[in-house]
Amino acid sequence: MREEAAAARTAAQWLGLWILTTVLLTFIGLLNKAVWALAVLSATAVLVCAWRALLAWLDHRRAARQDALYRATGLVAVDAMTGVEFERYVAAVLRGLGFDVEITRATGDFGVDLIATRDGVRTAVQCKRQNRVVNGAAVQQVVAGAAVHECEATMVVSNHRYTRAAEQLADVHGCVLVDRTRLARLSRSRL
Repeated sequence: MREEAAAARTAAQWLGLWILTTVLLTFIGLLNKAVWALAVLSATAVLVCAWRALLAWLDHRRAARQDALYRATGLVAVDAMTGVEFERYVAAVLRGLGFDVEITRATGDFGVDLIATRDGVRTAVQCKRQNRVVNGAAVQQVVAGAAVHECEATMVVSNHRYTRAAEQLADVHGCVLVDRTRLARLSRSRL
């Protein structure tokens, strides 16, 4: 909501500036015909800036709606997602919790699917959408990849639960494990 108000305020400021500039240049233009070229140029520049601001605002709204749709998705739909769709779903859930999320490339990511940043803390996130319990390999991968991506914290998110060994390994490394139940709860949360 704050972004929309800021965008509207910025658009109003640009419009006011354009009107003031047009009036001033019109007055000066009565004195000098060459100034009309500057008036046309400034009006064109303002229109281009306004158009770009509108496109940025529309893109932000589209992304916010898409995140809301992902968060509203039930666990049955999550179980049917592909790995990439699950990563996007987890990214939407984390953005809903106030994180800035960066999706890493699909190959060569060193076990880190997302990098979530909040309050200056970078968190390496491994997303595991599986039909079976998640073992300790996921924790090992994200802990190793966190150093490569210069992250201070680690997290593994799954649509299933974790083995006892995975829980022990996560406890040793301070890795946050998000299982099916916690993921459903987080998806309903809003910052």
